[in-house]
Amino acid sequence: MPDLNAPESSSNSRAVERALDESKQVKKTVEEAADELAVVHVVLDKGVSEDARTDDLDRAIEQTDQIEKKLSKSVDLLEKVAEALETESHKKAS
Repeated sequence: MPDLNAPESSSNSRAVERALDESKQVKKTVEEAADELAVVHVVLDKGVSEDARTDDLDRAIEQTDQIEKKLSKSVDLLEKVAEALETESHKKAS
């Protein structure tokens, strides 16, 4: 008897693979943005002397640090999503 779920299963498997590929690309992009922001943070923090800083610059420096941390957490979350998708992809392939 033919497997009536085969086309749907194959389609789901392709969708999971596509989601996995896309999540890996997003993770890479977010990682790059976090790295670039970390450089900006260091330049602002170390490259501007304390006496030349304004309150606005100090807030901007603090904000770049907070944003970099958020991006790093997002990278970690995307890694977990990719792992879950990969696990699901292997299950569907079996």
